Amino acid sequence: MSNWFTSLFSSGAASLVDSVGSAIDSLVTSDEERLQLKNELNAQIHAFKNSQLEAQAKYDKEITERWKSDNEHTFTRLVRPISFSFVLFLFACIVLFDGNIGTFSINPAYIPVIEGLLYTMVIAYFGSRGAEKLTKTIKNNQ
Repeated sequence: MSNWFTSLFSSGAASLVDSVGSAIDSLVTSDEERLQLKNELNAQIHAFKNSQLEAQAKYDKEITERWKSDNEHTFTRLVRPISFSFVLFLFACIVLFDGNIGTFSINPAYIPVIEGLLYTMVIAYFGSRGAEKLTKTIKNNQ
């Protein structure tokens, strides 16, 4: 979030400095006065950028604290796994028992959903485990 947030204000601030600089050039006659005003404007822009970055850092810190507090209780830690398990169980029951009285067949409409779930779960599990191992190896080597 901070990249687009910072670039939004940075690009706007840079164009503002350019336009104000052009206005100053037309109004101020002395090179010293012009340079002093431009330096003051640049200092104000940098102060604004720093305040935006500090606000973003505070926001990120508050989110991290909220995530920590969410993981303190057993119930909040188990919401996602229990919800995920329930939805998968419900989906499996629908797939297995949909029109399967007497003979077993899977409705062709369910096949793309099953494939998508399988791909997502395999990539998420093995991909995340691979990334965790790679990160751990890199940290241990430093």
